[in-house]
Amino acid sequence: MNYNIQNIDLIEKKRIKSAIVNANNEVTLLSAKISSELNLIEPILIGNEQEIRKICTQIKWDLNEVKIVNTPEEKESSKIACQMASESKVGLLVKGHMHTDILMGEYIKSSYSLRNKGEKLSHIWFMTIPSRREPLIITDGALNIKPSLQTKKMILKNVINFTNRIKNFEPYISVLSATEEVLPQMESSVDAKDLMEWALKEIDPSLKIMGPLAFDNSISNHAAKMKGIDNQVAGNANILLVPNIETGNSLVKMLVNFLDATAGGFVTGSNIPVVITSRSDSLDSRLSSISNAVLSIQ
Repeated sequence: MNYNIQNIDLIEKKRIKSAIVNANNEVTLLSAKISSELNLIEPILIGNEQEIRKICTQIKWDLNEVKIVNTPEEKESSKIACQMASESKVGLLVKGHMHTDILMGEYIKSSYSLRNKGEKLSHIWFMTIPSRREPLIITDGALNIKPSLQTKKMILKNVINFTNRIKNFEPYISVLSATEEVLPQMESSVDAKDLMEWALKEIDPSLKIMGPLAFDNSISNHAAKMKGIDNQVAGNANILLVPNIETGNSLVKMLVNFLDATAGGFVTGSNIPVVITSRSDSLDSRLSSISNAVLSIQ
């Protein structure tokens, strides 16, 4: 069977030891099985062992060389997975059949020391869209609810670090708002301008970034031209830094449901990325999320 897995051809570091957290449903185990067969990960299955073995029999996965850690429920699964990550026994966490806040609430506890000092976790969605030749990256639409300007700086750094690993990907970054004007009453437009100016000064003066910029003028050359926006990012953006979680989450789900896009997303900003797929995500999205997470740490 053929799978549409994003960036798998760029991965050099094979079989990352990965905790599949609360691996108690078929699509979680199937994506872990395929990822293992493709040498992306070496899975450790954490969850109800009886249920895991039952499902693996149904999907014809021979577990002879696969470690299973038996746990009664998702909170215990999260604790064990984070402890494994803290002890460098795994290099990746993959959310299974559980609530995201349970896993991430455990992950951010200082006792595990999983976050790098002075850095901030953020989520990246790598989108491939059948009607669009280039991929589109959306950040952050799954983790930071209403990021401050300082958090947006970290989100920007995280996405640049990731795209540095993608061959022939030149970032054109749009800092989204509802307008190209800086309006004091629209906080996202003020932040966008400040973020752009900071990035050009502190990251790279040649960085291709513009903010504030509305969505249509970010991706449509026609819209940008009609509005007289003369900027190399306008109409050519391949990274959208969104003002809040509602914007990013809605954009991704519209692209998936209206345009049949594949969304490969993961949490970055530390040495141990986390894949937090939705229960409704397709198998291709799950495999792409794992692939992108592995790419981010090689």
